[in-house]
Amino acid sequence: MTARSLIISFFAIAIHFSANCATDKDWPFIVIRHTSAINKNPTVFAKLMESHFRYPKACDEFWFASPGRGVPNKVKEDMQKLNKAFRPLCEKAGILFSYQQGVTLGHEGSKELPSDMRFSKDAYQVNKRGEILTHICPRSEEVLAYQKDFVKAILEGLAPDSYWLDDDLRIGVPKLDGCFCERCIAAFNKKIGADLTRKTLVHKLFSGKMQEKIRSQWIDFNAESLAIYAAKAREAADELNSPCRLAYQAVWSDTIYTGYNTKKLLEALSGKEKKPVGIRPGALYYVEEKPRDMIAKSLSVAREAERCRDWGNLVASVCYEQETYPRHVLHKSPGAIMTECALALASGCDSLSLYWYSHAAPEPIEDYDWFVKTLSKARPYFERVAASTRRTRLGGIARFVGSAASENQEFDLRDKKDFDLACIGIPVTVAESGTKVVYLTDKSRREMTSDDKERLKEFAVVNVGYIEKFPLASERKKLLDAIDAASGGLFPVRIDKCRALRILPRVREDGRLDSVTILNLSIGDTDELNIRVRRPVSTQVLMQTAKMQTPQKLNCAMGANKDEFVVTLATIPGWQAVTLFFEP
Repeated sequence: MTARSLIISFFAIAIHFSANCATDKDWPFIVIRHTSAINKNPTVFAKLMESHFRYPKACDEFWFASPGRGVPNKVKEDMQKLNKAFRPLCEKAGILFSYQQGVTLGHEGSKELPSDMRFSKDAYQVNKRGEILTHICPRSEEVLAYQKDFVKAILEGLAPDSYWLDDDLRIGVPKLDGCFCERCIAAFNKKIGADLTRKTLVHKLFSGKMQEKIRSQWIDFNAESLAIYAAKAREAADELNSPCRLAYQAVWSDTIYTGYNTKKLLEALSGKEKKPVGIRPGALYYVEEKPRDMIAKSLSVAREAERCRDWGNLVASVCYEQETYPRHVLHKSPGAIMTECALALASGCDSLSLYWYSHAAPEPIEDYDWFVKTLSKARPYFERVAASTRRTRLGGIARFVGSAASENQEFDLRDKKDFDLACIGIPVTVAESGTKVVYLTDKSRREMTSDDKERLKEFAVVNVGYIEKFPLASERKKLLDAIDAASGGLFPVRIDKCRALRILPRVREDGRLDSVTILNLSIGDTDELNIRVRRPVSTQVLMQTAKMQTPQKLNCAMGANKDEFVVTLATIPGWQAVTLFFEP
């Protein structure tokens, strides 16, 4: 098979999800989340709502919360009061009324148990040294019974449209870890047919040995533990016959909080009736102090989104977490948030959850109004990007991930090379996207099996070699030439000028380019850019940004051959995103 036919073959199969992916129209597009501090501030909430009446397109749903792990009956009463005080304004504004469970298993691994312990000592997690943690164990019957009662209290008291389990629902912060209580060790032994003590298990998991099969088994066990806990939310909803949507607020997809991936947890939320669920990938990038950190975050988001699109009708909403908690105005400007959201949508999310106003440490109301106004203006652009994302996969070159990655001592799917290449205008995607254009790093080779080496023959392999973080223009050109040669000239997008750009092509099932988002990673404007696009869906090009409510037509000229066209952009302002839509 030639490189050209290989790539065409890839594009014919890689986007199979598009016809099968869940598309529940009731899932909101833009969400704003609140902490429990707002619950006692109805006057402040009413003032915030004035902005939403002025800019009704800015938000589709609010997430409310309750303070910690309350007694279910008391939580139900509190939610009934919140419902009565807050829902009428939301309904008047056409905003859905929903809930996020901010505390599930626990956040930080403190050794000091709360003085007013809600659970017995046996219900708490134990670390690898045998010390009790403040995290509760997801396999404790006491914990599981409480979680079911708690969810029922929220569903009965608040009647939310959506119920989101927070990212505290994880094991390991963030290295290979887990709960080493006697209950979990016994369950793990039963699962793998072993008789390990805590000491023996810990030695195997954390020894200096490069690869160890039991690490992979432990990761899978952790995923199962979290699914057991999540299933209680589905049981509660089913027993109440509640139509409430269930969803999970995930953290980064590269490490082992939730196992290899989130599928078991999401299937538990989906239940026997296989109801579509939502996921909110995110974590980190709290302030815009180091703006390129959003690139690293977006690569993790892309990995989560591409996984979900392989799971058929399971996931109905991939909702980006724009994080600024605890909120101060100086953390991020509204414009910076719009750039971040554009990057997230182009990376694979199809909806947004945003956080701006902290009721615990409130900032001026007029700043919230500024945020909502900016968001409302950006919405038409975001909707167009999200529509392209839903029917496509993220095109580009991906690092080959070895099958033994989860057996390594520190299982982590990240590689700094991905980040470095993504920041120099190389369209980088993730292995989960199905791309057949790949490159290898030392990390890839360490994690490969003999079967992987045979499987590698199915890919177009590009020799990246050593390339600096800030390469010479000539070095970057050699790499682009190598990618074009390996892909038979069908690599979706190429920009020859050596500029600091993040390029995100969205590619349809038949291999044609649907859109491309380009983010200028410099604080300065770009000069004129000629964008070489391969096999676009149409030569009718629309250009749009978060500051443009309607798109602008651009010319699409013939390129080097029948598959290539050239679109010229006059400039991209500093740290702004531009998207080209190829619409028939």
